[in-house]
Amino acid sequence: MKVGNLRAVMRKLEISSTYYVERSLHCCWMIYGNGLILQEPGYLFQHKKMALKSFSQLVVLTCAVKCNRTWIIISVECLPPGEAFKLFEEKVGSETLRMHPDICKLAEAVVEECAGLPLALITIGRAMASKKTPREWEYATEVLRQSAASVLPGVGKEMYPKLKFSYDCLPDERFRSCFLYCSLYPEDYPIGKDKLVDCWIGEGLLDEITNLSNARNQGHFIIGSLIDACLLEKGRFNVNVKMHDVIRDMALWIAGESEKEKFFVKSGVQLKEQPKAEKWEEVTRMSLMNNQIENLTEILECPNLQTLFLRSNLLKVIINDFFNFMPMLRVLDLSGNMNLEELPVGIAKLVSLEHLNLSRTGIKKLPVEMKALAKLKYLNLEWTRDLEMIPQQLISSFSKLQVLKMVGCGYGCLSVLEEMEHLKYLNVLTLGFRSASELEKASRFNKFFSCAIECVSLEGFRDSRSLNIMALAKLQHLHALSLSSCMDLEEVKIERNIIEGAGCFHSLRSVNLIGCNNLRDVSWVIFAPHLELLYILKCQGLEEIISEEKLGEVAELKGNSNLFSKLKDLVLRYLPKLKTIYHHALPFPQLKEIRIVKCGMLKKLPLNSNSAKGQARH
Repeated sequence: MKVGNLRAVMRKLEISSTYYVERSLHCCWMIYGNGLILQEPGYLFQHKKMALKSFSQLVVLTCAVKCNRTWIIISVECLPPGEAFKLFEEKVGSETLRMHPDICKLAEAVVEECAGLPLALITIGRAMASKKTPREWEYATEVLRQSAASVLPGVGKEMYPKLKFSYDCLPDERFRSCFLYCSLYPEDYPIGKDKLVDCWIGEGLLDEITNLSNARNQGHFIIGSLIDACLLEKGRFNVNVKMHDVIRDMALWIAGESEKEKFFVKSGVQLKEQPKAEKWEEVTRMSLMNNQIENLTEILECPNLQTLFLRSNLLKVIINDFFNFMPMLRVLDLSGNMNLEELPVGIAKLVSLEHLNLSRTGIKKLPVEMKALAKLKYLNLEWTRDLEMIPQQLISSFSKLQVLKMVGCGYGCLSVLEEMEHLKYLNVLTLGFRSASELEKASRFNKFFSCAIECVSLEGFRDSRSLNIMALAKLQHLHALSLSSCMDLEEVKIERNIIEGAGCFHSLRSVNLIGCNNLRDVSWVIFAPHLELLYILKCQGLEEIISEEKLGEVAELKGNSNLFSKLKDLVLRYLPKLKTIYHHALPFPQLKEIRIVKCGMLKKLPLNSNSAKGQARH
């Protein structure tokens, strides 16, 4: 059942005190009176007393009890004063409350203004954690009193001014703009942190005077601050973030009230046609992502538009003149439109464009008119399988390009590597190779193999039974490595000069192995000391993860006791011959999850009572 349908049912039946739960594989919809829907499966707990605290991120507190496979939701309207103050103290910190005798009394006044609503207590509590003087607390109390009525019968606009206090307490306008930007994504959408930061950079929200690495670090610092302020929530393994539905609604409300920021957000609402609006000229950011729009045939006059999200639609046609009146557009995301085979030549009108994401589209060629995009700094062509042609000198014409992503691109990376040498600002590369000889040729471009490559995909190798990983081991910033469908590959070589310091996977965080049927082991991962994710799927001949015999050949390997010391996620699926992960128990101090599916010969895990310290689940 869709969210909109659930709300409609609630309104039609005028349900005010009945609760209903629809549980599916990934979500649990809870319907509260007056049509409020809360999607928070992560906060359901089987013990109803625990739910008083653990459910505190919900706007209206509820208890949850599991009966067979059904969740029974019991209403608790608001936290009583004692519980409310306890939750607030937990978020603000008892040390802050003890800074001055008057602060504790003022804190009670702030809690009273929150009316027992957990989300308000949490966000305002985190905002007040850094306030150490009575005057700051007096000011906060007065601001909250002047906002909407303190007794909130439901959840709606009357709550937003109270939550907005946390927004107002953000350090500066940059933090606030970055926060509002997150509301462009659909409800409960896992927002990739790296992708979000790259969009912030494209929009110019971060320091432009610094280099790309520092700007990215600044972006991640801001994300951390928003998480600390409870305005964003951590996602899985710290790769994604989410925005609570009510926080997102508040952000859209703030943007709607602002004279500076004008958003048009229709993301994830099942639109099938290009929407209409009366005042396109005022819109600064527009999100139509995650819909079912097939054609963009009407010209939009958006002279102030800076970000346009069109990703994950069913786009087939964009008329040539569609971009004619968007002179300020800096960020354009067309990714996830597999039916989009052609870019309009009118894209050349986007003279301010800095960030262009074409990943996972069906585009067959890039128009030569793109040379007009003189300010382009970010170009994502990942998983454009059908891309057959990039005009000569097009890539080199992007003189300001800093990020180029080409993993899974149908147009061979070797064809453009030579052009890349002319891009003096290029800092980030992701590349895919289809043969060992391609990889060997590419490794001669020392500029990229020393400082730029972040991700490498080796796919469909047919010309080699053995792979020398020396060139990859030396990559200073290689974060992710994928080997897929390398059917002939039997061995990845470990060389002594890697051990002796000539090269090592110091930055490697993620390894994916898929469909490499002749590989017997992956012992080389011992040279990735910071590996966090190891994912192995359908490698039919794999017998061991770490070979004790091969490890014995490199007995002088330093830090052997720290094997997998950073590993968080171990996924092993459809490995019919796998017998051993490792012959001895390992501590796995960071391990969060082990997933093993269809590994019939694997009888023992490398775990003992000291492994994972109770962190892992499997």
